[in-house]
Amino acid sequence: MAGPPATTNWIGKPVPRVEDARLLAGRGRFIDDRDPWPNVNHAAIVRSPHAHARILGYDASAVLAREGVVGVVTGADVAKLTKPFSVGVTAPVHYYCAATDKARFVGEPVAVVVARSRYLAEDAAEAMVVRYEPLPAVVDVERALEPDAPILHEAVGSNLAGHRRLVYGDPDRAFAEADVVIRERFRYPKYSSTPIETYGVIARWDPLDDVYTLWSNFMGPFIMHPLTARVLGVPENRLRFIVPADIGGSFGIKSSMYPYMALVALAARLTSVPVKWIEDRREHLLASSSGTDRVAYRELAAAKDGTVLGMRYRWLDNVGGYIRSPEPGCSFRPTGNFVGRIDSRTSRSTPRWS
Repeated sequence: MAGPPATTNWIGKPVPRVEDARLLAGRGRFIDDRDPWPNVNHAAIVRSPHAHARILGYDASAVLAREGVVGVVTGADVAKLTKPFSVGVTAPVHYYCAATDKARFVGEPVAVVVARSRYLAEDAAEAMVVRYEPLPAVVDVERALEPDAPILHEAVGSNLAGHRRLVYGDPDRAFAEADVVIRERFRYPKYSSTPIETYGVIARWDPLDDVYTLWSNFMGPFIMHPLTARVLGVPENRLRFIVPADIGGSFGIKSSMYPYMALVALAARLTSVPVKWIEDRREHLLASSSGTDRVAYRELAAAKDGTVLGMRYRWLDNVGGYIRSPEPGCSFRPTGNFVGRIDSRTSRSTPRWS
């Protein structure tokens, strides 16, 4: 009788790659390689040049007169035909797939031009007129909380969209009994990711069945599906997501693609043609997404032998003009990583984090 199979230890051993031959031969199928329907038109997005500005109106007459243009979508259309996204906080932050009343960051979409080709769409987009009333802007997270700071969302009443206080154990006692207390202020800059392949969305609307079909190059479409369906005002069974076989990187930044899914889907509906949008590198760096910049004040209470008795943190995260998924989760997710589990002299001085 044969014994149990020998276990294989893969650590330190080379593993043959199986996908390289197809990709090196140019047989990869990425989002821009896809033309799933005939008569696919192309979108160019008109973006705000202002960090904070009220939108006073639009003039698309010169755009619609250009060769090959089939339609224009403005923030007024977005406000009328879509709903704002869920934002994960109780504050009334209204986040639409394009600016409706105000532009709240440089690069925010304010209109979409759809034409027969990408170059016709981009040329025509330069003729789009958006009238702005520039407003004061603030980019420092601490300055944004001062009483005289310009407010991005008037319905909120301030720039503080979310506030939570978490307490574990007895930190006041730990600091009162500490031999050493260390205090420091830390500042972390914004950061972003640059995958080789930028965002891409291809959308089609079927007017007979009121069904949207969307191709997009994010490998986690399930978390975006209910969000986008609610924004478009259709049941989830009338929104179909398709992911291409090959995706040129993500690094988490493509989780913020869902506003463009809704925007391109709306463009397909209003123009009655399939619409394709491939983000260029400048757009990606300007407006795709970013990790929050943070100012953190940290205190540590310790005994003379180096035992950590307690910690206090106060931090401010600048999420920018809107709270985009997965925020505000990233503000709280690191909490358990600050200290892990610390073995202290007594159970009461063991910080417990969740």
